[in-house]
Amino acid sequence: MQNRKKLQPGLQLALGFLLIIAAGAVLLYLPVSHQEGMDVSFLDAWFVSTSAVCVTGLTPIDISKTLSLFGSTVMMVLIQLGGLGYAFVAVLIIRLTSGRFDVSSSNLLRDSLGADHKIGARKLFSLAISVTLIIELVGAALLFIPFSGRYPFPRAVYLALFHSVSAFNNAGFDLFSDSLMKWNDSPIVLITIASLIALGGLGFILYGDLLEHFRNKKKISMHTKIVLSTTLFLIVVGTILFRLILPGVDWKNAFFQSVTTRTAGYFSYDQAALPPAAVALTIILMFIGASPGSTGGGVKTTSFYTAVKASFSLLLGRSPRAYKREISSESVMKAFFVIIISVLLVAGASFLLMITDPEFPADQILYETVSAYATVGLTMGITPYISSAGKIILIIMMYLGRVGFMTIISAFARRRLSGARYMEEKVIIG
Repeated sequence: MQNRKKLQPGLQLALGFLLIIAAGAVLLYLPVSHQEGMDVSFLDAWFVSTSAVCVTGLTPIDISKTLSLFGSTVMMVLIQLGGLGYAFVAVLIIRLTSGRFDVSSSNLLRDSLGADHKIGARKLFSLAISVTLIIELVGAALLFIPFSGRYPFPRAVYLALFHSVSAFNNAGFDLFSDSLMKWNDSPIVLITIASLIALGGLGFILYGDLLEHFRNKKKISMHTKIVLSTTLFLIVVGTILFRLILPGVDWKNAFFQSVTTRTAGYFSYDQAALPPAAVALTIILMFIGASPGSTGGGVKTTSFYTAVKASFSLLLGRSPRAYKREISSESVMKAFFVIIISVLLVAGASFLLMITDPEFPADQILYETVSAYATVGLTMGITPYISSAGKIILIIMMYLGRVGFMTIISAFARRRLSGARYMEEKVIIG
């Protein structure tokens, strides 16, 4: 017990996610999880479990044709646990068994969401659970309307619940074999799924801030303003550009493509048929991803905003600022750190995949790698055909994309300067 408490919260999170992935892989490997006559290798079971817990959506198997009702239910549970995060599971168990909310639990919960210590952990915990349940139930109710027109009552209820959970947690798994292509003419399906994706990608920290604003007239934080403005900007710009460059696509499907690239993985347009400009735009949006403390991945909207602001401020010869506040140098360093490390990881993994799977074009490999790392789940159709070595690379990327930076940033933020100090000297840049 003493040793467990000495582990940094970030490391506890990483190990906790790994434990859930392992348990999920074993369950998905069991025959009871497969439909009659279907078989799944342990590597594929591990891949799917990682994809579910890391709320990615990539899968080497067609889960609608391979997994049984038990198997798809296991998937839904893994998606929910992955979306909320290991910290919520751990804290919930602690609350149920001991009835208390200690300092260690609070730190673990805050680290999982990237929240600072000004935010009450108890409130954050209750808010996240409440928001998740309410939004997912409302989403399921809305999706039941169109689904009930094509499926019998019990199946329609199950499909509505599964896809609501998958969408809100930005997982993108579907039980239709072709994602939402058969629903690309249904406004209620596309708008509901897109809304669930967007709401899941905003982050629980934002919901807590808005709740405080409306309850206690507290000023909206800079974080919330940045998340909302950047999210709106990316969705609007993405929608307009996809409408212009995708042949034969109407506004609702362009809007859906813009939203789903932000770490969801659903698609209403065949991704293998994307023109080069659309592939490039999708990769950029996937890489940016959702917001901190959310169910989505990517380098995050706040990192993108901070890096852009800092770059323009450097050109203008002033310190970076936003909404009448100066952005701290630590935030700027973290933003560039996350982006640079992410670029290096994606580049390295893509290079390795080009070695293990040379039969695929470079753009498809880059697309797949960014999708895995940003926990998006969009694919150009190559996931089932990737080699075993390639699958292991993607598994590692999904894991790093979901939990790796929680450990790295946690350790980075807690590191103390020690030892000898050296004289500062400028490095010639450019």
